[in-house]
Amino acid sequence: MVKSRLNQKNKSPSSVSNKVAGIFDWCIIAVVGLVAIVVIIGYFVPAKEPPLERKLPGAGDIKVQLFGGCGRSSVVTHIVDLLRKTGIDVVDIEEESGFIYPSCLVIDRRGNPALADSLAKVLALPNDRIVQQRYDLVVDATIVIGLDYPRIIKKLEPKG
Repeated sequence: MVKSRLNQKNKSPSSVSNKVAGIFDWCIIAVVGLVAIVVIIGYFVPAKEPPLERKLPGAGDIKVQLFGGCGRSSVVTHIVDLLRKTGIDVVDIEEESGFIYPSCLVIDRRGNPALADSLAKVLALPNDRIVQQRYDLVVDATIVIGLDYPRIIKKLEPKG
């Protein structure tokens, strides 16, 4: 019995240091593992890029055609006035198309998607309302005024 107590006393300090070393090893492994997970996630998950600002060129640089598809010529005339105040040159107006469109559209006539995208932003239209229909016309885009025209009016009217 005396020998076993002596052996326990001799083993105790080394077993404690072994336990501390084991805990230290596990802590190092955990830290390295966490760093590896962060690096892997950073590599595979792309960083969010800030959204690109959609800006219009200088005043008078955009020439548009307005196509009334809401059944109200007074609304089309009002939107023409609002667009001209923002610096968009409305060169052709079709107040009554004979068709009623459920939603407003921007039709790109020159193959310039950045311009059509900017114009849609100015009109508060989502990107799915941009149609690419390239023709060699005098205008850069055609704006079709649909039944959801209050959205455009709300966006274009001065805040006051």
